[in-house]
Amino acid sequence: MASWILVPCLVTLRTEFNTLSPGRDKSSDGSIGDTAHSQSSSDHNPDETGSTPYEDADSINEVHAIDVDKDLRKAGWSMQKAVEIIVMRHREGRDNRLQNVIYNRRIWSRSWGWTTRTYTGANAHTQHAHFSARYTTAQERDTRPWGLLEAEDDDMATISQSDFNARMDAWWTARMSPNARENPQRAALRVAPWQQNVGRTGRSAHEVVFTDMLQLLQQAAGQDPQAVGELVVAGMEDEAVADAVIGALADPKRSDEEIAASLRTALGDRAGEVGRLLAA
Repeated sequence: MASWILVPCLVTLRTEFNTLSPGRDKSSDGSIGDTAHSQSSSDHNPDETGSTPYEDADSINEVHAIDVDKDLRKAGWSMQKAVEIIVMRHREGRDNRLQNVIYNRRIWSRSWGWTTRTYTGANAHTQHAHFSARYTTAQERDTRPWGLLEAEDDDMATISQSDFNARMDAWWTARMSPNARENPQRAALRVAPWQQNVGRTGRSAHEVVFTDMLQLLQQAAGQDPQAVGELVVAGMEDEAVADAVIGALADPKRSDEEIAASLRTALGDRAGEVGRLLAA
């Protein structure tokens, strides 16, 4: 059997991790599987051995999976953030090279629209993240960037769920009294806009979160996009308006129209002022 190679798209992904964090830990990195892997079907096995879950069209002996150690040793970065960026790009349709991602007892898969499920395999993947490439020639050979370096240059363009949660938590903690910090609305503010809307129409995460909140405020306040947008992006610094917005967003099961109606009720006569509060 000819010696194996790693599919080019995963070579690029591994290189991107190395460029992002030159000093990262590589102790649990891997590509070709060990003896245990060879006894079963695995993306870590070279595909010409017949011990892989799929077959490709060429006769090149290729491995379709890599493991990347979780310790990136880079301020502001974690493997969870990197996984979220890569998965989000696939969910939004901006990338299509991967079949599965596994990390920290969770699995994301192209097979079910890149939503997350509990991973029950023998290896919980708590020390590294696993990335499996598709077996289609175009995807195997696609060496475009993966979005990690883009995130360094434009953080808001690839903001992850964990980043968004951290920012909302910091805002809440700074604004709310101690006895209100564990109010259920705190979780609603950081989770509901994200889970409901990301991936709906192929928009990036920051577009979804802020644009959808903007549209709800517009419906409630009748203000122009620029003015209300300033309110949302600036963090809703007016306490009365902020509390009204949090309350209106608290139930993720309500429709946009119902949330807008709640905003109108909560803001009352001040609805018309929403777009001007921070623009001044």
